[in-house]
Amino acid sequence: MTALAGRRVIVTGAAGGLGWPMAAACIREGAQVLFAGTDAGRLAAAIEKSGAAPGQAVACVAELTDPAAPDALVAAARAAFGGVDALINNAGISAGSLRRDFWRNPVRFWEIDEAGYRRFFEINAISAIRLAAAVAPEMTARGWGRIVNVTTSLSTMLASGVGPYGASKAALEAFTSTMAGDLAGTGVTVNVLAPGGPADTPMLPAETGIPREALIPADCLAAPAVWLLSAEADGVTGRRFLGSKWDRTLPGATAAAAAGAPVAWTGFGEQAKMPNAGAQRAE
Repeated sequence: MTALAGRRVIVTGAAGGLGWPMAAACIREGAQVLFAGTDAGRLAAAIEKSGAAPGQAVACVAELTDPAAPDALVAAARAAFGGVDALINNAGISAGSLRRDFWRNPVRFWEIDEAGYRRFFEINAISAIRLAAAVAPEMTARGWGRIVNVTTSLSTMLASGVGPYGASKAALEAFTSTMAGDLAGTGVTVNVLAPGGPADTPMLPAETGIPREALIPADCLAAPAVWLLSAEADGVTGRRFLGSKWDRTLPGATAAAAAGAPVAWTGFGEQAKMPNAGAQRAE
């Protein structure tokens, strides 16, 4: 039996980038997947390329700046599959949406207007939090569920020139710890995935001048995503995993131990003493 047989999964930003390899990997492992994105044509092509069987995948067009989008996505998944077992919050926008040559010509914080800041936080953080809130009651009632939030490296969160991107991803990572703590003991786990460095996706346009072969492959999160959504990862929560450190030749739990760390760095220093900082299974 495949690892995700019978599981019903929502993947945002599933038409390309980091999202499509994760969605396609879930399809290969037997899951039913709702591919969410902003372009109907690209979503249809992504589903076809995934090799999904009839009824195994559906597309849902949604603009995550729309407050109604999270509930609409969950409703679409329930209508298609009867429920939601797992959510991968992958959709996001980067500094490249502000200036394509941002790598060499950084966008300073005073150059961004209020609408620009709001768009970053609405897409990269708020929509993910609201999607998680929409599926959590169903998951807790069932006693099993998975929420995976895609963030970025600490160095990017703190870097100059990418302020709204880094800060909005940091917000989602910090809130992941809150989610894990609030859901501790329910059977629902919440974890972070991040590439671990610049990845070969459209978020890094050609204008950056970085050779594509020097970037982390776009499918770096596929294997850890499948493992986190599987029964083998029961009890693993409040963690962050780097795709660049995930060794696909190793058993999943072994790869996770090598590629994982406390979510939002809550396992270090004084923060580790804070209550409700996210339950973690000893590894």
